[in-house]
Amino acid sequence: MTIKILLLFLLLGITLIASALRPENVMIATVDSPPTHFINIRPAVNSDYIHFKILLKQQNLDKLENLFWEVSNPKSHLYQNFLNKQQTDDIVAPSVEIVLSVAQWLIDHGIKKSEIDINSDYVAVSTNVGKASQLFGGSHFALYQSRRTEKTRIRLESPAFIPFAIHQHVDFIVGLADFIEDNKMTDSMKRMRTSVSDSTSSSISSSSSGSSTESVMVSPALLQKFYNIPAGTIGTNPKNLQSIAAFNDYYSADALSYFDEQFGIENSTVRIIQEGQDCINGGCDQMESNLDSQYLTSIGNNITTLFLSEPVGAWTLDWALDIQKQNPLPLVCSMSYSYAENQQCVFASDCATLGISSATYLARTNVEFQKIGIQGSSILVASGDDGSSSFYAASGNCPMDNTKYCPLGGCGYSSTNCSEIIITSPNNTVCIFPMGLESSGCISIMNSDQGYAIFQEFFQTQNGTCAAILDSDQLQMPHVFSQCQCSQITPFQSQGYTVTGYSYQASNGPVFSPDFPSSSPYVTSVGATQILVDNQEIVASCDTGAIVTSGGGFSNTQPQPYYQAAAVQQYLNSGAQGLPSTTLFNASGRAYPDITLVGHAYQIAYTLNSTSEFCPCAIAHVDGTSCSTPALSGMISLINDKLLNLGKKQLGFLNPLLYQAAAESPNVFNDITIGNNNCNLAYCCIYGYPATKGFDLASGIGSLNFAEFESYVLHM
Repeated sequence: MTIKILLLFLLLGITLIASALRPENVMIATVDSPPTHFINIRPAVNSDYIHFKILLKQQNLDKLENLFWEVSNPKSHLYQNFLNKQQTDDIVAPSVEIVLSVAQWLIDHGIKKSEIDINSDYVAVSTNVGKASQLFGGSHFALYQSRRTEKTRIRLESPAFIPFAIHQHVDFIVGLADFIEDNKMTDSMKRMRTSVSDSTSSSISSSSSGSSTESVMVSPALLQKFYNIPAGTIGTNPKNLQSIAAFNDYYSADALSYFDEQFGIENSTVRIIQEGQDCINGGCDQMESNLDSQYLTSIGNNITTLFLSEPVGAWTLDWALDIQKQNPLPLVCSMSYSYAENQQCVFASDCATLGISSATYLARTNVEFQKIGIQGSSILVASGDDGSSSFYAASGNCPMDNTKYCPLGGCGYSSTNCSEIIITSPNNTVCIFPMGLESSGCISIMNSDQGYAIFQEFFQTQNGTCAAILDSDQLQMPHVFSQCQCSQITPFQSQGYTVTGYSYQASNGPVFSPDFPSSSPYVTSVGATQILVDNQEIVASCDTGAIVTSGGGFSNTQPQPYYQAAAVQQYLNSGAQGLPSTTLFNASGRAYPDITLVGHAYQIAYTLNSTSEFCPCAIAHVDGTSCSTPALSGMISLINDKLLNLGKKQLGFLNPLLYQAAAESPNVFNDITIGNNNCNLAYCCIYGYPATKGFDLASGIGSLNFAEFESYVLHM
């Protein structure tokens, strides 16, 4: 008895000591310094408004994922036994007491009930900076501006603290220290908009360093004919609903009407429900959303479309939370956005101060994707427009192919013996130019007055046979010309900086840079092709006349799902010419894209005044996986419509079905066997993934034969 009492007192003492040592408040977020492409322009004032989401810890995630796979697997007895939102929330949500305790903490710190949006596993808050500062322990906020887009957002400039009692129930908070912005789609659209003249002709000729090709101009009618969509196919089921995701982008209703008029789309068959703020008058872009809305509604014609616009600072996790608030939930979700997987943490200092990693942010996003899929919705995501090496946020450490110099054309030289240089700063920051132009290293050096001056001085002082000369293409993308090999270029040193010819060193970063959410196992990743005038379909690449290169590769963080394992292994064993060494990629990672569709020379309507949503309008042609994604999404909506009219369930998460169909009935897809994704938007690397017979990482399982796929689905 005495020993038991002593042990009891000992345990009590340990508990009291632990309680005494436990901090009353715990840091939840901070910004030591913003990413290199953001600047702090002023301290926030108390009246500035801030929006953030407190993400609560979820439970039963293994149960959720197991059920997700069951309802998505055509061979499971639970296939298409979708849950509703309440049933889904009941699996993962924390207790009501936990949610209410967080809400009470907010109210106790002056946050009004009208400023709080309580959900099953997160709490959203819209309040002023004064209240937010008090809530987070007197933290300071600032107004930051992006150098790329000039858009601003309120974020922390000092640590934010929350009580331990609250912290133990919180995963993390978005909206306090995150800086991600996917402007690459907008940039691509702007580049294409200024690079082409308005056109409604039937074909477009493009010359590049690799070849000269003539591609067909894409219209709704062309898509219907080429992909075997029966004439007159439209949606008729009133319960069918499809959606578009937009990030700081909005569509012009006038441009949509003009498009319908130009291409014979009956206006009464186009219905769009708008959610989110129309930001065009505020200066946001409209080209991406014009494309999405015009092709989703023309292919998925007569099907109600939800347009969900996310504000500046929001990203895919915000979208995944917001789309689930829609009742009913759209059956198809089209997302034309993706960003570097290793940058998805979105927080300053790579989340180190938050105690989480990029993988943690991705994991939470993936849980939301599973919740969407388990409710019967298909998410289709663009695979990216920068090939396998990528460009935005990529290291640039991919040796460029000197035989494919200046693929977009317009340079002063036609070939080079050295395509890249390396600039190293006094603090050992590395910029691989021009392949890594959008890397953090290049942005840091080029945004420094001293670094940029050294860069200019290097080219100005070069002379002799082995000089390096700065060249540029028709879209003003820079290129390096030299008659000598990179190893022969004379090193240049000044003020602690060193500039040399490029040589590959693994320590300078990965060769490939996968994108997310296209690399998520829980979405369908969509690549892009070109259709040539002889009806040949090839991988879209800037080396064959496209303005973009279809994205694809292996994830570094996402495991390879069961549904594609056999197809991936067959590809790796194929001996396809040009397949890189497995030492350069994660062969056990999620492979993408899953499927492809034409993504070159789409004719879209846009307003001549980019800051106005009103016509006069014109037609231009654009490229991208952001073209193929809404078009394919419209096709899936049409098949859902047929299923609903037959009293059946919609398709839900597509991938297990797609890979099964490819294995059992290959005629369902058009196999793409020509091309690769070695290039990005302006430069070509010696490494990448070639297209070949069957599945590959340049075109997935191929492009869809609509009638054959519909028949396969209806006769399963």
